Amino acid sequence: MSTAVTQKIAIFLGFDGNAEEAMNFYTSLFEDGEVLQVIRARAEDPGWAEGTLQYGIFRVAGQQLVCMNTPPPESPLHGTARWQDFTVNPAVTLYAQRHSREDFDKLYDALSEGGEVYMPAQNYGFSPRFAWVNDRFGISWRIDLSS
Repeated sequence: MSTAVTQKIAIFLGFDGNAEEAMNFYTSLFEDGEVLQVIRARAEDPGWAEGTLQYGIFRVAGQQLVCMNTPPPESPLHGTARWQDFTVNPAVTLYAQRHSREDFDKLYDALSEGGEVYMPAQNYGFSPRFAWVNDRFGISWRIDLSS
């Protein structure tokens, strides 16, 4: 496991119980994908099942991201924010540029499986191949094949 580095800005993704599944999925899709750090619930953390991922730091495509599971209702942290009101919005999207058609198609197929396709993979004039999808975890991705 590499060391997490301090960045000026990191993308922070919130999930409702499936942060670890999402993190492992994303790291499997990129050559440099790696889990850098995890913080897991302890037995004494109210409301959390012991071992559940609370926070994770991972890297994909050279970018460090942070993810978390929202605190369960029994956790004292649950009352600190209106977690149930927080949803992901496709206006905020992750952008991934691929350098080969094979890499593009692999990423597009994986991210669109079980998700929603906003713009199917094709030439839109501004790129030889571009797509916009919402993956099965609700995260929006724009995928671009570099010229």
